[in-house]
Amino acid sequence: MADQRLKDRIALIVGGSSGLGAATALRFANAGARIAIADLRSSGIEEQIKQQHGQAAATFTHCDVTQESNVVKTIEEVAQWGGRLDIVCNFAGIFVDHAGGVLGRCHTLETELFDRTMEVNCRGMWLCCKYAIRQMMEQEPRAANARGERTRGWIVNTASVAG
Repeated sequence: MADQRLKDRIALIVGGSSGLGAATALRFANAGARIAIADLRSSGIEEQIKQQHGQAAATFTHCDVTQESNVVKTIEEVAQWGGRLDIVCNFAGIFVDHAGGVLGRCHTLETELFDRTMEVNCRGMWLCCKYAIRQMMEQEPRAANARGERTRGWIVNTASVAG
C-alpha cells in the first residue's frame, strides 16, 4: 500500500521548481498531498505530479518572495485552490557568486550582493511564514492525529550550506 500520510493535505512548496524543493514536492505528492509550487518560473514539476496523480494534484503559481504583494497573492491563491493551507515548505534561496566563486569573505563581498541574499533568503522566508501563519490561524484545526494533536498547519524552513 502506498504511503498516504499526507492524504488530503495542501502543501505549498516555495522554491519548488528545483533542488530540494522539487524533490520535496514529488515526495509529498507520493504521500498523498496536493502540491502548489511557488517559484519565479516553472520547471514542469507540477506537470510531472499531475501525470502521476491526476490534474487536481498540483498547480504552479509565480512568486517572487522579495515582493510582499506576491507572497500575499500566492498564499491567497493556494488557500483558495486547495480550500486551506496545511503545509508550507520554504526552499526559496540564492547563493550569490562573486569574484572567484567564494561567498562569505566579508572584506570582499559587495554590499549589493549581501543585501540581495538577505532579501531573498531571510526576508522572503519571513514573509512566507508571516502570511502562511495568518492563513493557518483562520482555518479550523484538522482532526486529531495519531498523537492526539489537532493542528492548523505546519511550516518547514530550510537553508542550504550557505545558510
